Amino acid sequence: MTTPVTVAVYPYRSDADIAVARLAADGIRSAVRADDEGGLSPGFFTRFGVRVEVDDTDLDDAYESLGIERVTIARDIAEAMFAHAVWAYPDEACGLIAMDDDGDAKMVFCLTNTDASKHRFTIDPAEHHGCVTYAESAGWHVGGVFHSHTRSEAYPSESDTGGGGDPEWLQVIIGPVAGPNPVVRAYRFDGGVVNEASVTVDP
Repeated sequence: MTTPVTVAVYPYRSDADIAVARLAADGIRSAVRADDEGGLSPGFFTRFGVRVEVDDTDLDDAYESLGIERVTIARDIAEAMFAHAVWAYPDEACGLIAMDDDGDAKMVFCLTNTDASKHRFTIDPAEHHGCVTYAESAGWHVGGVFHSHTRSEAYPSESDTGGGGDPEWLQVIIGPVAGPNPVVRAYRFDGGVVNEASVTVDP
């Protein structure tokens, strides 16, 4: 017996339909679930979260078919990011993530948002330097950044994608902090293109 599981979440129905077509070309059955579509026509180009589901037995193949990166975050690191997001509320929280050579997160640094803003963040430069120094002394490198969204979904805003930063970094977003079910999601920004990774919190 198979169970439907989410392989990806897209901001637009059209993006989800393209993913379904790609999966079908690789012989993988999938379905679109737009829980908050609100009765709109499936072809309507209105922004909302749209899930693409596959059978759990096809999940690994579906990730490969769609070219989705898989990221595992240790539970203590995820909990530290969530705790910092709650502490910083109603402003956005931010911090850096130290990784080893395999790209596994080893430590999270909860830092100061010098913007003290509900809608954007800037990491304190002195704290940033201290994190890089510490990570390198441990044989790691800074390979990711995280921040929170206070009331919006954990999807990159225009200020997030236009904020610069290292394109090689993993961009982790927690949100909405004020909502009943904040989640952690991860992305890569490449020349203005947003590519979402699949996040698993390691128990």
